[in-house]
Amino acid sequence: VPELERSGIRHGFFTAKSPSHTLQGMERARFLNAFELNDLIVIRQEHGDEVHVIKDGFRPVSGDGLILLEKGIAGIVKTADCLPIVVCQPDYPVASIIHAGWRGTAKRIVLNAIEKMMQIGVERNKMSAILGPSIGSCCYEVKEDLYNVFMDEHFSGSIFKYKNDSIFLDIRQANIEILKDEGIKIFDINICTRCSEGVFHSYRGGEKEKRQINFVSLV
Repeated sequence: VPELERSGIRHGFFTAKSPSHTLQGMERARFLNAFELNDLIVIRQEHGDEVHVIKDGFRPVSGDGLILLEKGIAGIVKTADCLPIVVCQPDYPVASIIHAGWRGTAKRIVLNAIEKMMQIGVERNKMSAILGPSIGSCCYEVKEDLYNVFMDEHFSGSIFKYKNDSIFLDIRQANIEILKDEGIKIFDINICTRCSEGVFHSYRGGEKEKRQINFVSLV
């Protein structure tokens, strides 16, 4: 998003041609050099709602969200159908990146990030969110048990689509609901990883071990 880049929020949603999601060795060095960064953080994702605040050299091992206060550090999440979300206030500056699978979405991980950012001093009405590529409702067929999970968590029925007696989850719309309820400005890339003809890795498409990387940093 150009207006966020101009404000010092550097971000990217990579394709299947991105570096290995482990970002070790020479790939790590090339990534840091390419984006003029000092460090990067890759955590073990757990499909939960834990969001860490990165400051004073803290480097978490696991979780599903990172809030960056330090410049020159990339926060990275790995996806292969799950939704990567960047939330930021450009003029603060502070930025977060979230890994939102269905479990994290049902637990409202993006709301957890917003609330932690507000505790730091970010103003809700000045936040923006960017939704990266993820599996779309066109391809994300689910069972009734998953439907019940979201209904029990008081999401609206509009996050589900129906076709030929099958149920499809719109994970993007579920997170948009949360963001709109908080009054957050939304930039939606709206690309489906499953039907992108090999442009992105897709777990539902059979790529069980491969991931693309998504990042945000302050410059």
